[in-house]
Amino acid sequence: MSRLVIVAILACSAGLAAAEETTVVEDTDASGTIADEIGDQGIGAAVGIAAGGRVTPGGLRIAGDYLYQLSSEDWFDGTASFTFGGGGAACYRDRMDLVVCNHGFTDGGAIEITAGVRRMFASQGKYRPFARAGVGVAIVRFGDDDVSGLAFPLHLGGGVRVAVDPRVAVVAQGEVVAGFGRFNRGLGWEPQLGFALTAGAEFRLP
Repeated sequence: MSRLVIVAILACSAGLAAAEETTVVEDTDASGTIADEIGDQGIGAAVGIAAGGRVTPGGLRIAGDYLYQLSSEDWFDGTASFTFGGGGAACYRDRMDLVVCNHGFTDGGAIEITAGVRRMFASQGKYRPFARAGVGVAIVRFGDDDVSGLAFPLHLGGGVRVAVDPRVAVVAQGEVVAGFGRFNRGLGWEPQLGFALTAGAEFRLP
């Protein structure tokens, strides 16, 4: 009887040790740092600043992301972003009777949907860098000039994730934006060129 009790105690101890080891592997790496696991799907929110000029909008940038795993290193990255800028009228007719706009870096506003791919790189301690590329469709408007248009910007950038929990990471990123847009008031096709810096959080979905 005593042998059965000893065997049972040893079996329970082994089971508890295995469970504890599994938890450690899932939540932390070898150095004790929280593992950054994006998972199959994730969502995020970020806020920052966008800079433009002429007919490229700039100002406060608010964005939401949806991530879906495509491979061991790549995730689809879909973004909905809103840009809220200020500024007054800055369009006029030049000597050739052509409409010219010269808005500031943080003027105008936009609503944009972007589809892109995020490439995740190997973790550097608690930091995990990534690169991102995508193409968007945006509605751009400068209210004081009654100028609006449809833009098709390309996004190239990157950033870093810092895990604060097995399901939560703080994210900072920057990107360059370049493309073209079609505008009213005789402007026609105009270039889009700017950059944005944002920071926020991303959450792993079950």
